[in-house]
Amino acid sequence: MAKTTDQVIAALGAANDRLNRLEEVDYVTAAYKGFSASGDTLEEVQAAIDETQAQIESLQHQLDRLNDQLT
Repeated sequence: MAKTTDQVIAALGAANDRLNRLEEVDYVTAAYKGFSASGDTLEEVQAAIDETQAQIESLQHQLDRLNDQLT
């Protein structure tokens, strides 16, 4: 099922929020203590950051395609 523009925008916002939390809270905590608040190691936090960045890129491409269809 194809996502609507609103769904993609909502997913993109959630992914950006997650990336922000990962970078500004979890990464810093893991770098300082050796683990994040959820117990992830620095390597696991970095992997989650990389995955979230890829998800954001994919969602941005979806949004671009949807916008192209509307014009």
